[in-house]
Amino acid sequence: MDKTNADKQKLLEKYPALQAWLGQRGQKRRPQPRRWFLPAAFLLVIFAMCVNTYGINIVEFYNEIGKVADGAEEKDLTWYEASEALVEHWTDKTVEEMAFKDLLVELHGLEMRLLDRHFVRDADYSYSIVKDNHDWLQFITFEAQPREIVRRIEILQDLDIPILYVQPPTKHIEGYTEFPVTLNDHSDENVAANFALLDEAGVPYLDLRQAAEEDGLDKERMFYRTDHHWRVETALWAVGRTVQEIEELFGWQLDPDGDFCDPANWRKTDYGQNFLGSQGRRVGPYYAGLDDFTLLTPLFDTKFQTELKQHTGELKVFYGDFVTTIIDKTLLTEPSVYTNRYGAYWGADYPTLLADNLNNSRGKTVLLIKDSYGLPYGAFLATMVDKLYMVDLRYYNIENLSDYVESVKPDLILIMYC
Repeated sequence: MDKTNADKQKLLEKYPALQAWLGQRGQKRRPQPRRWFLPAAFLLVIFAMCVNTYGINIVEFYNEIGKVADGAEEKDLTWYEASEALVEHWTDKTVEEMAFKDLLVELHGLEMRLLDRHFVRDADYSYSIVKDNHDWLQFITFEAQPREIVRRIEILQDLDIPILYVQPPTKHIEGYTEFPVTLNDHSDENVAANFALLDEAGVPYLDLRQAAEEDGLDKERMFYRTDHHWRVETALWAVGRTVQEIEELFGWQLDPDGDFCDPANWRKTDYGQNFLGSQGRRVGPYYAGLDDFTLLTPLFDTKFQTELKQHTGELKVFYGDFVTTIIDKTLLTEPSVYTNRYGAYWGADYPTLLADNLNNSRGKTVLLIKDSYGLPYGAFLATMVDKLYMVDLRYYNIENLSDYVESVKPDLILIMYC
């Protein structure tokens, strides 16, 4: 036996397990279980969850491709850019309509609650959820440039029409709201940047954050726990403070007897524990519970003609009292807690809107440039002016704003963004 074989024999005698392993090398390997079975089963489940969306909407999908082709030509987009937009749109649509999506969100939210997580990251980081020290759900407000309408306020100043900027309270309330130490909110800094430009331009503004402190509003009742909007009751209070400010600045008495802004003159219809707001819908009701929703409608006589400009360009016209022309009852009667009850005022955000108050033909004409905070706010304000026009610059080209203002000829322009 040569030295190599002798060394090998010594190793085999010292390590019997090695000898057993070497003995098996020449044997035929046993057949292994099919490794593709579990991945295939997983993909089948995913397909079953998506088939509802794709199966029903396959024709619509091809129609969308045609629309993108036409839209690319109109907007001077390359086919690649248009295709990217289509994929993004259809991905969002698929996720939104996916079967069992709500259940998956709810189970994830329950897990986060059991683990006592105060930060739930969203696929879109800007929509991640923070649970603050009062168990309110919050979005993080990041540092941002001043609003475009504020940066270009001369668009309106050149028209020589009185302007008032109204700053709503923010859900992140200074001295009241606390975030986990690793997270910072820039709400106050962003508001300050807007105010600095307004001061420079000489445009007056009403800071409802300060007004809420002065009036001693119950901070616990200013906002919904699961939604980023103020409560409907807070919006009515805000209209009252705005009317006071208008009288002080311009001498106009929109509510001379204080009747329109008096909560006692509004019917309260309570919908208990049936509203999951925009923040709650991202984590489900098991994470932070549900909100109560209160609808306020006038106890006094009202008569309106409203014109709602749809995103498609279609104009919807309604005639009748406040409830008939302003309230979308379907958003109150739909049993799902995922229904946006807050949108019951007007039903949605529109590019433009007109509320013609037929009981006040000698009143003022007001243009409200707003975001979604303006839904109940505008509805309440409409009861004390002749005509209320509303423009949402998220859906309306600011380049066309001057022409629109000149066409409606308002006595006052209100700008209100959260």
